[in-house]
Amino acid sequence: MSIELVNHRGEKLINTKNDVELAAKSQKVMLDLVRQQHSVFRQEIDQFQVARQERSNTDQPFTYLLQDLYKDTVLDTHLTAVMENRILRIVNKKFVLKDDKGIADHERSSFLDSRWFTDTIRYVMESVFYEYSLIQYKKTPDGKIHKAKKVPREHVNPDLGLVVKSVYDTKGLPYEDFPYDLLFAKMYDGYGLLEKAAALTILKRHSWASWDEFEQIFGMPIRIAKLGTISDDVKQEVGQWLKTMGTASYGVFPQFADIEIKEANNRDAFNVFMKKIETVDSQLSVLVNGQTMTTQDGSSRSQAEVHQDTEDEITQADLRNVVHWLNESLLPLLRNCGYDVRDNERIGVEMIADPIEKMKIDEKIMTSSGYKLTQKYLESTYGVELEPIPEPNKPPEKKKE
Repeated sequence: MSIELVNHRGEKLINTKNDVELAAKSQKVMLDLVRQQHSVFRQEIDQFQVARQERSNTDQPFTYLLQDLYKDTVLDTHLTAVMENRILRIVNKKFVLKDDKGIADHERSSFLDSRWFTDTIRYVMESVFYEYSLIQYKKTPDGKIHKAKKVPREHVNPDLGLVVKSVYDTKGLPYEDFPYDLLFAKMYDGYGLLEKAAALTILKRHSWASWDEFEQIFGMPIRIAKLGTISDDVKQEVGQWLKTMGTASYGVFPQFADIEIKEANNRDAFNVFMKKIETVDSQLSVLVNGQTMTTQDGSSRSQAEVHQDTEDEITQADLRNVVHWLNESLLPLLRNCGYDVRDNERIGVEMIADPIEKMKIDEKIMTSSGYKLTQKYLESTYGVELEPIPEPNKPPEKKKE
């Protein structure tokens, strides 16, 4: 049986039952592709919700799904950059031993300028994003620390206080029983900032994918070859020619085919994707640093100062929490390892001032307070070596005649 379909101008489009069935199958394939793309997005959001529910389960809390989700979340380049910016603001501080008067001993603090200590600060700061870090300390035969290693977070159950062999074990090694080998760090309450960032990066990832698909469909012109023959060999040969001519879309159709190419009415459709991606980046900057200006855009000087003040407040809060952790958790371990840390000393941050202003203050102390600065203070403060000035040779005394 023959079926005729015509367009709005009365022109025949397809005229056989097989053509109708083929068109129906093509439409079904297109609908399936749209449905599949939508379901992928839904599946990712559903997985995000399942991971949060598993972590917050009071009866059997597990961290595997959420930590696995975090590994996927930090693949976002903008998020990685703003995270690293916040971590480095603390890692790059100079930590020293200070007595109860706040005076630093730079010589005895030299062991803090080591790789294991820098790694420790990084792992502690990572807990801001991943919720927690468990740090294992490897020691030399004489008991000194030579390496700090992060225990894989999916094998740590912070609610049960255990290191587990399998990610879904409920029995394992209680890490609090080893205070001189395993140190647990958690800077803030909650499940880490990546819990909030995960949903944003899912949205951003799908915008990139949609933009790429838009580019493939509308970014390149389509090439059409119309043939006056229905020979399969000829169609395949022409199709091969078009394929080797470039990456643009192409098609081989009968000469009598009625082909209509629909182009996007809005030539600025890319802004739909760009604005969404920019908005997600902005929200990630606000989430991590409390503002956007120091990482994305600039504006007036007064606005920049306000944004910088916000960032400084976050840095001070991070620094204060890190110093508390160092003195409450790491300091007992250092004393147990035999490091020269006195009872009245604690780990603090060296306050680095402007050298010119520092010299003015030191000069005023020496000229008006009645005190003099020691050679040790001057060498450690200004990073120089001092030697006393030799006295000039006295001229020989003249002999009396």
